[in-house]
Amino acid sequence: MNRNQLTIVINDPNRYFADGLAACISEYLLAKGISPSFTDCVFNYDARILFIAAESISIANCHYLHRRVSTRSLDVFILRDRTPLPDEGNITVPHLDDFPTLYRDSQLADFYRKVQSRTSPHTDLRSLLARPCTPHSFGLLTRREIEVLRYLARGISNGAIARFLLISEKTVSAHKRNIMAKLNMIRPAELNYWLLQEGWCESWCGRDK
Repeated sequence: MNRNQLTIVINDPNRYFADGLAACISEYLLAKGISPSFTDCVFNYDARILFIAAESISIANCHYLHRRVSTRSLDVFILRDRTPLPDEGNITVPHLDDFPTLYRDSQLADFYRKVQSRTSPHTDLRSLLARPCTPHSFGLLTRREIEVLRYLARGISNGAIARFLLISEKTVSAHKRNIMAKLNMIRPAELNYWLLQEGWCESWCGRDK
């Protein structure tokens, strides 16, 4: 896809809101030299940003969106009213709250910021390595954090690590954040790349063979 083009999904039963939001975002992006295209198809694989109404999402497309978000190929935002509709409380879609919420009456600047985060140039992995960890920072890791690192190097999910170590998944996530902070890392990709470069993946995966 041309880097000056951006496909955006706006899936909302309120067509006045959807069309108005598309018009405003289009004007904003065109002023930045970016040509946007809009669709209401949730399963559009070219899309890089998706705004979807909470009442429109289903279990099936929620699973799809989680897969797309996990590969960092899509940013998803759930559209809601500040006062929920009477029947909205009856909708139970697992992990829907994993996605950030935008209220329909939010300032346009809030929507623009979400779009801007996707249009900004992505950092190359080589630039991520400009902040390598040091032997001193590695020595700051606790025994539990090193245990978590070993599991991460083997490609084990946070949920599985939590079960193995008999701790909560939130605690695993907290350990991961602490590890990244101590190793002077910002993005999970940095940690994954570092584990690969330092041979953790090879040494620990090899023990399972």
